Amino acid sequence: MSKDQDSAIGRRHLLRRAGTVAAGLAGTAAVGAAAAGPAQAAPGQPVLQGQVNEAGTPTTLRGGSATSATLRLENPTITNMEGVEVASPALRLTPNGESINQKSEMGSVTMDRSGTIWAVTGEGLPPETGNFVEYIRTETNTNQLVPVVPQRVIDTRTAAGRARIVNPAGNLDSSGRLLRGRTIQVNLDEFVYSGQAVYGNVTVTGALAAGFLQVYPHSAQRPTSFSTINFQAGQTLSNFFLTGISPVIDYISVHAQQTTHVILDVVAFVVAAGRVNPAILPTDDPLAAEDRRTQLARRTKPSWAK
Repeated sequence: MSKDQDSAIGRRHLLRRAGTVAAGLAGTAAVGAAAAGPAQAAPGQPVLQGQVNEAGTPTTLRGGSATSATLRLENPTITNMEGVEVASPALRLTPNGESINQKSEMGSVTMDRSGTIWAVTGEGLPPETGNFVEYIRTETNTNQLVPVVPQRVIDTRTAAGRARIVNPAGNLDSSGRLLRGRTIQVNLDEFVYSGQAVYGNVTVTGALAAGFLQVYPHSAQRPTSFSTINFQAGQTLSNFFLTGISPVIDYISVHAQQTTHVILDVVAFVVAAGRVNPAILPTDDPLAAEDRRTQLARRTKPSWAK
């Protein structure tokens, strides 16, 4: 090390030490200095931790490897109150605005005040119209279809099969059939929490007269020009259905134009921030998720999937 380099290092050490002493002895002066303006991080200079750093012109970091990350943020994990190991946050995007500026460069990312992450994914044509902006899909802003092992929800032919009917009184006959012109609410919260829609199969049997059945969201008014299934007296008939679920409670409604037994099965749910009971999810083996990913990575893809 040269004499000049040694002197420069010594001066920086003294400056840092002097700043520490000044902060400890002259509180008022230190506050005034802190309020004077944001810290600057000029090109080639270190970022000052614990202070606002004005970057000025954007700085590009370039990695030297084709397989290693250019920037790596690593924080420790902690065990929460439930005994689950969770990661400490490594990066935070400060929520701001209602979206991202369409003039931002392609590849830009931000988070709005409602917690939605936005990205600029393409260049506009012509450029003056702004670039293509879309939000990154998460459980709070989009939904997903979750297939389940088929579940029998109600079967009015048995007492056990009527257990999930919320309002059986006055709506069922002595045999359990849904009475003509009556509507029952069916509780799905054993299968889904805060669901948006349900796919299923409805069967009518033992109908006393020809008519129709309607399956529809509990929170909606009964539609007047719609039928889920039409049937004849004494006929056993099934039909597939899709209907929304009440946004507040996980109920659906079933209305019969004519008295009939009703059997209801579900095969999938649509959820966003909600959840499907993991006990009814399909699985082919008891392996952990990591083990399944490893097996899939080793599996040979069919020709059409390559």
